Amino acid sequence: MAQENDQLLRRLVEAGVEFVLVGGVAASLHGSSYMTRDLDVVARLTRENCERILRALGDLEPRFYQTHGKPRVTRTAAELAEFRNLYFDTSLGRIDLLGSPPPVGDFDQVLTQSIAVDLGFLRCRLVSLDDLIAVKAHVGRPKDKAVELELRAIRERLQSKPR
Repeated sequence: MAQENDQLLRRLVEAGVEFVLVGGVAASLHGSSYMTRDLDVVARLTRENCERILRALGDLEPRFYQTHGKPRVTRTAAELAEFRNLYFDTSLGRIDLLGSPPPVGDFDQVLTQSIAVDLGFLRCRLVSLDDLIAVKAHVGRPKDKAVELELRAIRERLQSKPR
């Protein structure tokens, strides 16, 4: 995992943000060989959690990277809670905060199936392998399809191990 992602994760944990790690970082933690530069998490997008997100990322000059002109994030936590997803570019790199990744469901559904992981420098929640495969299959971009196939092979290998 890139040092910038480590720092972003540490900030989220220290601010008490409710999140589950997904995306490329999660895929690599499940054994994928594919590398990623951004950080993807499923987060509870409530006013309270958005306050924590702003506390974690506020001094990193977050910008809406998918909005024309990439404006600085100046909205309140209550305003951010109205979004379905938040796509920020920060001085440490990109972070996508997803409210509910299709086809898995909302934050609570992802959280219920997630597993606790110790990354050495912090503990957080990691999306389940089955849910990550479902998300990658749903997105369907060529790079996601490649990761999906690799994750399916990893799952098959794990299931065939003698217990």
